Amino acid sequence: MIDEMKTLCCPSCGLMLKSEDKGNSVKCPRCYALVIKEGHRLSYDLALSIAALILYFPAMFLPILSYKMGLATQTGNMFFALKYFYEDGYELLSVIVFFTTILAPFIYIITSFLMFSALYEKRKTKFMNMYFSILFYLREWVMLDIYIISILVSIVKLQATADVMFGSGLIFLVGLSLCSFLLSNAFSPRKIWRAYHASDRS
Repeated sequence: MIDEMKTLCCPSCGLMLKSEDKGNSVKCPRCYALVIKEGHRLSYDLALSIAALILYFPAMFLPILSYKMGLATQTGNMFFALKYFYEDGYELLSVIVFFTTILAPFIYIITSFLMFSALYEKRKTKFMNMYFSILFYLREWVMLDIYIISILVSIVKLQATADVMFGSGLIFLVGLSLCSFLLSNAFSPRKIWRAYHASDRS
């Protein structure tokens, strides 16, 4: 039993504690900070990446909102705001919105699928370091949830002066945001490298 124990250090208060290396969550008994996060199975991460990939294209290209003011009707998808910002002279803002809501999520989802499919099938890949680095640094830039909040704010403001109708793309966008959030929340370096090195023994 002693050989199966490992020494951990709490990142919040620095308390040293012993724990069995079984992949379970470990909390510091002094400050209750999470020292080790319990990892999900690789099939969970792979399923989320597949679901996000399926939802991505409908969420990007289908209409999200339609509003009618008088006789004029306007329909917009994810690219509508980019066009609006760019034509109004906010080129930098349009680039930031494009990166955080369209490009970054796509790269994150594709990279997640490639990495977790390789780990799930226990395939060795020379791109593992690149996959890990992309996910590690890019996950903070995926801001689909903020975009959805801005849509809700726009709906509240537009309802006073226009008839607002929800598009089918909004449903896919909410689903995509949820999958992206769960995928990012399940990211565990410890689990990833454990699975990677376990493929050496298989």
